[in-house]
Amino acid sequence: MKRFMIIAALVLAAFTFNSCEEDRWGYDNKVVFSADGGHEDVEGDDSVYTLSIGDKNGNEKTAIDALGVMTVTYDWLTATAVKGENEIHLVAAPNKTGKQRKLYVYGMIRNNVMDITVIQNK
Repeated sequence: MKRFMIIAALVLAAFTFNSCEEDRWGYDNKVVFSADGGHEDVEGDDSVYTLSIGDKNGNEKTAIDALGVMTVTYDWLTATAVKGENEIHLVAAPNKTGKQRKLYVYGMIRNNVMDITVIQNK
């Protein structure tokens, strides 16, 4: 009986920790660009219906929706998503600052906010 209780407690703990995990809907939590810049498509299991970029210091820009295509540019990063498609297209301008840069892309999925940390090396 004691063995059964230990196994049941372990199974319950596994479910508890799994339910606390952040749901990312298949999207990567971090994208890293080289100093040269470039582009990357980040795919997920569900589509975003809002899109924005911010710096977590209170500065943020929200995408403009033009016929179902959302595009937003903040500083050195541009993000684009098409409503109904499970992908966010990121474009980073070349980094000539000599410092690492970091921004955050936010998307609403099923009334929850999903974020992607975007880092650009120096």
